[in-house]
Amino acid sequence: MTFEKTVQIFKDDIIKSTQELVQIKSVKTPAVGDMPFGKGIQDALEYTLSLGKSLGFKTKNVDNHAGYIEFGEGKEMVGILCHLDVVPEGDHWTYAPFSATIADDKIYGRGAIDDKGPVIASLYAMKSLKDIGIVPKKRIRLILGTDEESGGKCMAYYLKHEEVPTVSFSPDADFPVIHGEMGIVVFKLEKTFTDKCDDGGIKVLSVKGGNAPNMVPDYAEVRLIENHPIEAILKAFNATNGTQIEYIKEDTFTTLKSHGVSAHGSTPEKGKNAISALIQFLDLVDLEIGDQSNFIRFLSRTIGSETNGESFGIGLKDEYNELVFNLGLIDIDENQGSITVNARYPITIKEKLVRAGVEGTLQNTGIEITKWAGKEPLFFKPNHPLVKTLMKVYREHTGDLDSKPITIGGGTYARSMPNSVAFGALFPGKADTMHQRDEHIEIRDLLKITEIYASALYELLNL
Repeated sequence: MTFEKTVQIFKDDIIKSTQELVQIKSVKTPAVGDMPFGKGIQDALEYTLSLGKSLGFKTKNVDNHAGYIEFGEGKEMVGILCHLDVVPEGDHWTYAPFSATIADDKIYGRGAIDDKGPVIASLYAMKSLKDIGIVPKKRIRLILGTDEESGGKCMAYYLKHEEVPTVSFSPDADFPVIHGEMGIVVFKLEKTFTDKCDDGGIKVLSVKGGNAPNMVPDYAEVRLIENHPIEAILKAFNATNGTQIEYIKEDTFTTLKSHGVSAHGSTPEKGKNAISALIQFLDLVDLEIGDQSNFIRFLSRTIGSETNGESFGIGLKDEYNELVFNLGLIDIDENQGSITVNARYPITIKEKLVRAGVEGTLQNTGIEITKWAGKEPLFFKPNHPLVKTLMKVYREHTGDLDSKPITIGGGTYARSMPNSVAFGALFPGKADTMHQRDEHIEIRDLLKITEIYASALYELLNL
């Protein structure tokens, strides 16, 4: 069943609602009162629930940790799992990141494709079914998460207090259907600096960079005391490596500003890591001898610009994927140093093997693992009824009859809910701007995914 004509009726409302939701800066901030993830995320949750209610659906706020919008009756439930929080906006946007500017038939803004545009598309997909008179014998529940980008506490809370759908999909990744997702580990490495030698070498005062573990950092900076001239070395380094590190001479210190290209942490090869560039440059110059310089040189030697973890001792592969490694955050001063890494490991590999590789690399370095969090891989066989049904809908709407379900390195929201797979919302061949500057969604794609999700819900109601 197709819904093109019905969706066209809602075109202006879909665009307007997407803009209004994108304009809410729903980046996680410290808890305020009964708002566990900050006011911005709370505002986004309240806006979306209010919109769902105005469209004639049942809504519920799950103690400000999550919410849902529901349609239909029955014991079984078809779920759509979306999230309203977004990663920090980063710098150098063409249009203000929370302006939801429309240009070239695209809506620009943080969250436009990840995941606010898909939220609105899913809601109006439900509205499309409702307005043509379909009375579901199963419930359809649009579940709204609020902490997907920063740990997933929202869904842990939801699962303790609310019902789990019979089957569900999450519009939080790519088309056609993602039947496998790599395992994810996020870990922090720290070292306290006790030994140093005032040998006249360059003194590093601080190194800072990155916005989130699952983003390729597009900016990092170091402040140092330049006991030896480095400007000529930096110019040669930039020319040789294609890096963009600025040299700024201050009164009492020098600042180096490294500019990279942001990308999602699941595809770090698509970006340019500003931290890695800075660390590799520092490894070339005469740093003051001690724990701090040893830490910096360790990072350059074991990470450098690699995105597969090979030099870090975790270059693991299977028949589906190879490990993906992203150095997301760094914080170094004269007394301590820390980094945060986001790694995605192959579907058939066990997390303990990744941990063992990291521990082996850290042996005799004095560097400690201070935080470690993991998510197991997700895998459905390609002939699973949920996968087959969604593939059928996708092929009918796109004419892409040769497409097959895929596996990815990204950790979609689907893995936070049993019996769920990721389904869209990015079409093959389209620019992936998730977690990047100038994130956007094409308006025609926004309408197309609304049609696809309406058809998917219709088919899943009859599964």
